[in-house]
Amino acid sequence: MENFTIYNETIDELPIIIDLPHSGVEVPSGIREKIIPDRLLPNVDWFLPDLYSFLPQNGFTTLQNNIHRYVVDPNRSLRMTDSTGDYRHEVVYSKNTFDKPLYQRELTSDEINQRIESFYKPYHQQLQKLIDHKLEKFEKIYLFDLHSFAKYPHEDVTTADVVLGNHFDKTSSIKLREFMTEQFSHKGYSVSNNFPFSGGYITPHYGQNPQVEAIQIELAYHMYIENRYFGEEELTGVDAGTFTTAKNSLQSIFMELLNQILSE
Repeated sequence: MENFTIYNETIDELPIIIDLPHSGVEVPSGIREKIIPDRLLPNVDWFLPDLYSFLPQNGFTTLQNNIHRYVVDPNRSLRMTDSTGDYRHEVVYSKNTFDKPLYQRELTSDEINQRIESFYKPYHQQLQKLIDHKLEKFEKIYLFDLHSFAKYPHEDVTTADVVLGNHFDKTSSIKLREFMTEQFSHKGYSVSNNFPFSGGYITPHYGQNPQVEAIQIELAYHMYIENRYFGEEELTGVDAGTFTTAKNSLQSIFMELLNQILSE
């Protein structure tokens, strides 16, 4: 399998780019053999390519990562190359998101750099290429960075169904954030703005360009996978009714978004 999949790469009718950096589940065999046997690799943006399949089908330029975020995380800054033991601050995680060590031995700096060169940089080079192509036609373009997250029974923080992150209105306009908030609210979702997620690396990095409005959309697992709490697990299926309802709602939201952008 290719490291990433691009849909509608050269189609330039729409000033919109979709990217899914944490949707991949592939772990190359040479990396897999270094992981502790039977170690779980949880907390992926499970099933998002299927959930959002209507986007490429409707002409949206879409960049889909196929490589597991534990191999290397494209939504982290390269300044996070030193192992800290906290996955939120590592490009290549030393532990999984439940604080369990991943590897039978500590990775060397050469191994980490090799992953950056093989998987991280090509992803960002492709995303920048898509942005540059769009800007040849449009004065302004929109980048939607799509993610999902779990609710855990041990957490005290109450989290909305959807979290919109634009670094407190630094990477997109207030107008866009408020429009998206309104659209999700109309579909019955509770929405939080920039809490507890304001955007990882991708939104502030590309959103610093004044011609790019970038916003991260985080969707809670229980709204599209199954209505329950989640634990340290690798997911293999969804509740069909929950999934279909979410997909229909999201398609409606994104088509309203498209109409809004094209009418401006």
